[in-house]
Amino acid sequence: MKKIIMSAAIAATIAFSSCSTDDSNEEIQEVIPEVQKTTFRVTIKNTMKYLNVKKIGDAPLTSTGAYHEVSFKATKGTYLSFANMFAQSNDWFFGTQSQGIKLWDGDTPKTGDISNYVKVFDAGSELDEDFLTDFPNTLYTAPNQSAPNTGPADSDTNVRDTGRNILNYMSTYLSYDASTKYFTLKITKANREALHNPGFITPGILVVHTLDNPLYEVGAPLKANGFESLAEDGTPKAIYDWFNEEGSTGAPLRLSSSWSVLSPGVAYVHDGDQSPFFTNGSPITSENGLEELAEDGDPSIAYSYLNALENVTAVKNDTPAAPGESLTFEIEAYPGQKLNFATMFISSNDWFISNNQAGIELFNEDGSVKSEFNIYKNYLYDSGTEEDQPVGYGNGQPMNGNATVNDDTDNTVRRVTEIEDVQFAKGLISSSAGVTQYLDPRGGYNMVNVTVEVVN
Repeated sequence: MKKIIMSAAIAATIAFSSCSTDDSNEEIQEVIPEVQKTTFRVTIKNTMKYLNVKKIGDAPLTSTGAYHEVSFKATKGTYLSFANMFAQSNDWFFGTQSQGIKLWDGDTPKTGDISNYVKVFDAGSELDEDFLTDFPNTLYTAPNQSAPNTGPADSDTNVRDTGRNILNYMSTYLSYDASTKYFTLKITKANREALHNPGFITPGILVVHTLDNPLYEVGAPLKANGFESLAEDGTPKAIYDWFNEEGSTGAPLRLSSSWSVLSPGVAYVHDGDQSPFFTNGSPITSENGLEELAEDGDPSIAYSYLNALENVTAVKNDTPAAPGESLTFEIEAYPGQKLNFATMFISSNDWFISNNQAGIELFNEDGSVKSEFNIYKNYLYDSGTEEDQPVGYGNGQPMNGNATVNDDTDNTVRRVTEIEDVQFAKGLISSSAGVTQYLDPRGGYNMVNVTVEVVN
């Protein structure tokens, strides 16, 4: 801004001196057009949604008392969904209500009989035969069909509750071991031996998640995620593979690495191809506020620092964003300026999410506003100020007391290329570039979805 004002003043001085003559005392001044600003809105959505997925069982449950059992880790703020096929049907399945089961009430884990959260659903993908009373004569139920996915389509394509009593088929129980931090889900087959259709229970799928409808949505057609193979043919392979699909670098396309809140953040526009806030590979400066943002989630010092710089404008946000929520900023920019942002990954000691150092290009070379923006360059950075503790479990992290811990032995800002998932026991997740954008073709940590739009 200072540079623009100074340039205008110089131009006006030149115009005045060149237009004055000895023949006239009148001052002729050229009007300098004001540089047009454009307002942009940047939205950073917390997209930590699918946190873990597991197969349930290896073979169908065919006798009374037989059970599937699977253990999994899940931190606070998460939900459980699972589904198994009603084996001797066309496309019925046993599953949780589509929003899932809340696993924590404050500090208390969900335990006990959870059968009342489970229903018998019709997937709406295949026409129902009379399998409950005349199963041997069905042609397209999973045990009788000549090949998978061969039955005629259902006229009602929506997933719907059949209204049948789940306890006639199965019971479900959830337990929790505080010492290991593992939940265990147990699905037990009910006594149907005397009935025409014994209602076998196939292997299934389990997902730990934050947002509703991870497997299917009641009242809507099935998603294109492989669940149809489970509902019609009793195999969880297709949907398990969908959740675990990898990008071009071998990093996950959908599974998030962690559960975390995003801190209040700062967004800023600047000139040139180098962010004025941080430099990858170099230590942070003591006065720029990145330490306070990356360690404590406080953007106020960074906001003041950036606004004091020449040709930089910054705005800040005061509200954190849990999964499904967003940080939103509106900011004005001049042609040639780039956009960037920073928000703390709260379940860490000193990590933050930002675009790369060059920032997001907002304008074309001729100064016109771009019609679309390249937002696939958002990465997870380690600020290099504090030693790293396990994600979500360190006492030096804001949600766990924010105690003082040792300084980092490497004090440079660098991208986080590996995360050991302790929260959900997925093991080591690698992203060579530290990608955070959800569904980035390279794969990554699937933490945020960044969008930019023109306001005026």
